[in-house]
Amino acid sequence: MLILPLRGALYTLSDNRFWLVGVQLLDGVGAGIFGAIFPVIVADLMRNTGRFNVAQGAVITAQSIGAALSTTLAGLVVVGAGYSAAFITLGAVAAVGAVVCLLALPETRHGDLPGQGKTAAPASVIAAE
Repeated sequence: MLILPLRGALYTLSDNRFWLVGVQLLDGVGAGIFGAIFPVIVADLMRNTGRFNVAQGAVITAQSIGAALSTTLAGLVVVGAGYSAAFITLGAVAAVGAVVCLLALPETRHGDLPGQGKTAAPASVIAAE
């Protein structure tokens, strides 16, 4: 959840190409984790509703809109204040999103859920439902 804000801050520290490639690896890690786990989360939330595909489509639409807005915002900030400011701005937006998820989604907190200690169904079973 905090890889994107960290990546935004790390980009501002150097313009060495090896450093930048190393920082881009963080993006690959974040995208890999997000891409692998998000369908499982959607399947869990949509279990027994018959609306998995609709929910998955809504999530992908929201991601696409976010990508378009992110590029637009970054371009405006780069023109006005430079690349470092753009990376810090986008990292701050990602940090706000992480805080909102932490505060607004009880699923992200440990120890707060009723029935804790029960074993969840395997991911393959959840995705198949």
